[in-house]
Amino acid sequence: MSAENLGTRVVIGLKAALAVVLAAGAAVLAVDVADWRYVRADLTAAHSNTLDDAVRDVVDKLPEPVTVDVFLRPLAQPYLGVFQEARDRVLEWLSVLQQARRDRVDVRVHDPKDFEEIQERQRELHTEGSNKVVVACGERRAELELFGELCTVDWGNPSDERFVRYLVEQGIPGVVDRNWRQGLPFRPAQLGDFLGDELLTQALLKVSSGKAPKVYFAKGHGEPALDGAEPTELGRMKAALERDGFELAEWDPLKAPGVPSDCEVLALIGPHQPYQERTRDAIRAYAENGGRVLAAPDLSELDEQRAGGVVDVLRAAPFGIVTRPGIVCQPFVGYSGEKIDGTEQCAWLLVDEHGMTPGDQIAESLRARNRRVQFTFTPSFEGGNVDSDSSLLLGASTSPQGSWRDLDRDFRFNPAKGEKRGPFALVVDKTLKPVKKDDGSVEQGRLVAVASAFFFDNQSLDVNRDLVLNAFNWLAAREYQLRVKPLARSESFLDLQNSRARPILGYSLWLALPGVCAAIGLAVFLRRRN
Repeated sequence: MSAENLGTRVVIGLKAALAVVLAAGAAVLAVDVADWRYVRADLTAAHSNTLDDAVRDVVDKLPEPVTVDVFLRPLAQPYLGVFQEARDRVLEWLSVLQQARRDRVDVRVHDPKDFEEIQERQRELHTEGSNKVVVACGERRAELELFGELCTVDWGNPSDERFVRYLVEQGIPGVVDRNWRQGLPFRPAQLGDFLGDELLTQALLKVSSGKAPKVYFAKGHGEPALDGAEPTELGRMKAALERDGFELAEWDPLKAPGVPSDCEVLALIGPHQPYQERTRDAIRAYAENGGRVLAAPDLSELDEQRAGGVVDVLRAAPFGIVTRPGIVCQPFVGYSGEKIDGTEQCAWLLVDEHGMTPGDQIAESLRARNRRVQFTFTPSFEGGNVDSDSSLLLGASTSPQGSWRDLDRDFRFNPAKGEKRGPFALVVDKTLKPVKKDDGSVEQGRLVAVASAFFFDNQSLDVNRDLVLNAFNWLAAREYQLRVKPLARSESFLDLQNSRARPILGYSLWLALPGVCAAIGLAVFLRRRN
């Protein structure tokens, strides 16, 4: 081989190497430009990589960067497919959020195999479990479940009762035995609506709002323990409220007669002894000056006709709500389909979406997502004929059609004894008369009355958690009724029947591609000839 040929080959090799380096550099530059945070262009036809303007405004106003922790664990068959769809929708939205505002949002997707790392991080966040998203900003937290909140799922008919038990063991809310019907053909689970756009934005709003709202729970009158772990105590509700960004404290009116000045929500849940008159006066003055009150009487107040408790507080101005005697019952359906009464099970009420008042601020989200709540041995409410400046009585949640108010505890409908059919109001929310403060600001008191203190206890919280959190958030003026346009799903396909793709593809294959090849061949021929 001559030196001249060797030199030529070296030059060609260097040019090829240089071309590879330049191509790699161009690729890196293209990736870097595509990842540029200052100037971005969404080239998708459906603008699926663009955040809603409302979301961008929320993120831009965050007081400090937000961390979004994603804890996902795959479900077993036959639910793996629906899990993957739900996971992809959530991660797609979070990816768009992080790419748009990387300096404000840090998304951390935890690998389910890193068990120790997940446990450590969940201890830091004061949470537990899987298939959830936790949004944190400083000390404030907001949690969202993958199933039932971010995504609605029709769990189908798995053809085997074991699969229903599996879903219940996974802690998926809203799964009951009605999801399985023996003898019916198999029907796979299907993903329904994706609500992550709105709910994740609301979570960002929650954690970005200044200081945590402070809730005081009245104590000293036989109330269930706020941090207790017994079935009838409130430890699980306390943990759920703290995870939702509330600060909790206790108020003992026997030691401090007035409601604390920093109280944003006052909770009166299940006292077993009457309040002193000065305590009732303090509660009334607090509400009349724009305070927010949550009240739930214990059933023993009505049974013992005990005066001076939550029932009397609700009856007086400015609330005007009468708690009716008797417990609300409904017949339950037996295994053969017949309706059964005369048993204690009739006093366990499951209120579905039909018992949620449309448009009500604390019940609408549950109604829209087909969620349910549970009441046990509960009385009911009626509007009171008292001198009240409050608005009309509005039942946020009512008992099912066909229910009745049982007066003699035989769990049977006896119209001869004065028992009447429902539905009856079980949860009431109302706003009070606005009050103008000395500084010119206007405060408007709010009330949420729940007919039974059992609604909040540890054994009921799994079913009632959403309505409980909605009630406290509404009282604290954290409604977050933000509406966000859902992102369009990213889909890449050629519609050859209903678009211009077919003629373009045809001309490209039959004319353009052969024409380019012919032009290249002609150019090579002319160059060699010269």
